[in-house]
Amino acid sequence: MNSVILTLIIIGSIILFLVILYAIIITIVKKSQLKKMYSDVEAFLDFYTTENIGSYEKKSLPEYDYVLKTKKNQYFIKVIPNFSNQEITVNNSVKWQLRKAFNDESLRYVENVEPLMRMDMPNNDGKLLNKKVYIIYPNAKSLLKYINECEMEFVHPDTDVYGTNIITYVYLNENKETLEL
Repeated sequence: MNSVILTLIIIGSIILFLVILYAIIITIVKKSQLKKMYSDVEAFLDFYTTENIGSYEKKSLPEYDYVLKTKKNQYFIKVIPNFSNQEITVNNSVKWQLRKAFNDESLRYVENVEPLMRMDMPNNDGKLLNKKVYIIYPNAKSLLKYINECEMEFVHPDTDVYGTNIITYVYLNENKETLEL
């Protein structure tokens, strides 16, 4: 009887250890992915600085992550992680649904979209045109937007999505001129 209890305790301890180890590994991987994401985006934004086209500043605000200033525009940039390259469907201005496939019925939403969408643009005396940009990192299987209850359209970099633009990092990195200068 004692050996059975001892065996169960050992098996339980091993399972608990493996669960904790798994949680630690997942946390390390997530932090590593986020660090790489911000490093890649900053490397992209460095292009504007090195080419004397503009400058950027990193912000850690709920509304946006970076402010890129060019000669004509000021971009408020929010980076959205999408490490598994899922499809993103814009249901309305603050509800963006993640789907693994076209027939995925689960209700999973993109986090941290609302603060930038609802942000009032600062007044800069009309010198620069303010724009809001979401960068989906690294990519998305597809970007779609509901037009009405039964119609959808593809979202392209120049598509106005409730006053913002949604661009994947891969596209933006290949087409640096996408951000209007």
